Amino acid sequence: MKINISILLLILVLLAGCGKQSPEIPSNQILVKVADRVITKDEFIRRAEYTIRPFYCKQDNYIHKKIILNSLIAEKLLALEAGTDNELVQNEEFQKYIQGRKEQAMRQYFYIDRAYNKVRLDSIELKKVYQLAGRTYNVQFLRLPDERAAAAAVHLYENEGISFEDIAREVLPDSEIPTRKIGFNSDINEDLFQQFFSEPLQKDQLLNPVKIDDGSYLFMKISGWENEQLITDVDVRNRMKNVREKLHTIHANQIYSQQVSEIMKGKTLEFTEGTFFDLVRILGPRYLKSMQDKEDAFNRQFWGKANEVELDSSLGQSIDELRNKPLFNLDGKTWTVAEFEDLVKSHPLVFRKMQISQSEFPEQFKFAVADLVRDRYINQEAYKAAYGKNAFVKNYTDMWNDNLVSMHWRNEYLKRAGFQGNFGNNYMKAIENYLNPYVDSLQQKYSDLIEINIDAFEKIDLTNIDMFALQKNVPYPIVSPAFPLITTDHKLDYGKKIN
Repeated sequence: MKINISILLLILVLLAGCGKQSPEIPSNQILVKVADRVITKDEFIRRAEYTIRPFYCKQDNYIHKKIILNSLIAEKLLALEAGTDNELVQNEEFQKYIQGRKEQAMRQYFYIDRAYNKVRLDSIELKKVYQLAGRTYNVQFLRLPDERAAAAAVHLYENEGISFEDIAREVLPDSEIPTRKIGFNSDINEDLFQQFFSEPLQKDQLLNPVKIDDGSYLFMKISGWENEQLITDVDVRNRMKNVREKLHTIHANQIYSQQVSEIMKGKTLEFTEGTFFDLVRILGPRYLKSMQDKEDAFNRQFWGKANEVELDSSLGQSIDELRNKPLFNLDGKTWTVAEFEDLVKSHPLVFRKMQISQSEFPEQFKFAVADLVRDRYINQEAYKAAYGKNAFVKNYTDMWNDNLVSMHWRNEYLKRAGFQGNFGNNYMKAIENYLNPYVDSLQQKYSDLIEINIDAFEKIDLTNIDMFALQKNVPYPIVSPAFPLITTDHKLDYGKKIN
């Protein structure tokens, strides 16, 4: 099961309980210490729940739970063995990837510190939204390309007496009017949420056009609505909890938008037209093809780039001819294609729309570049506030670093040990014949540097449901590294217990 999770959920899972000046992770959050590395309880749950576990530790029983723990500890041990001078760590692409992961976590901490923690909910608003939270609206809608078209549609309806249906026939002469359902938990932006759940709406009511993330506008008419009745006290409590969380997120997003507006105030981004369209002509077909082949993205080394465009060597001579040309002017500084390419290495371009036509690509490319520029300025503020030194941000960065370094070292060890064949197709043979003995030796080698909170470990409950969690609208959408295929050992006969 693939799930998308909101920015708020990831932040709360990633940074729960941390404070701005937190010098270290609270001891009650630490599950394992491996030398200078730490595995927190939240990290253990994420690594087990938000990825696909192999069959040998897929269940929720105690033996499988110990295999999971041993696998995560083994990942840290392999990373220690690999050291800091191995081929992967010296690779520029890898360094940029880890930098990008770190800066994404810093921006998320910026959000929680500067916005989420500032929210104070109003009881009157809570009550009003709670009364509407059971509604699911049936909506007819038109997607209009820009503000001008949206204003024209409103003028025709309000001043010319032209009905919504007649406007729809002009916009979509050969198609039925699109419909959708919008409920409290629908994936909609703050403006849409305010329209639907701040005041009760009536059948046949026409709503003011709302701008959505891709720059287009939705012009909507209410066809009707249904209301979910609550039966038990548990239902009542859960709905209030959901309303409270939703409103908290909405107000946090509004505060965040204000913070970002202040950061970007007075800054201008102007594209060099000739270079821009030359680059678009190269990247457009590549992006559109990648969308057609997006199922192949699951096999990429760093999965999660199905809605991203990278500048890389596979673009060939055509991109080389542009690298020294000016692409845009940002706040008085001219950026060449090569300098822009360097930014993209740590922040892959993220497009606001998943489905883009050839004619839309230039505008959507501009939006993606603008979002990259915005995040660059947020990074600067986050570095000034020392968010990069926050213990939870550092631990998140180490998690990704150690996962990738350990997989590199695992493959190097297997090659040196004489393992032949494709690891993905023969991983059980590799684990049983090569990796289990190797991990046993590392457990003994580093035993004095390993501490495990057995009491906390035994209280953790897991499910056996396969999930693959993605975060939306960020350069690196995968929530958790792939589960480490290293060991099937379920014995905890090494290390010492954390008291």
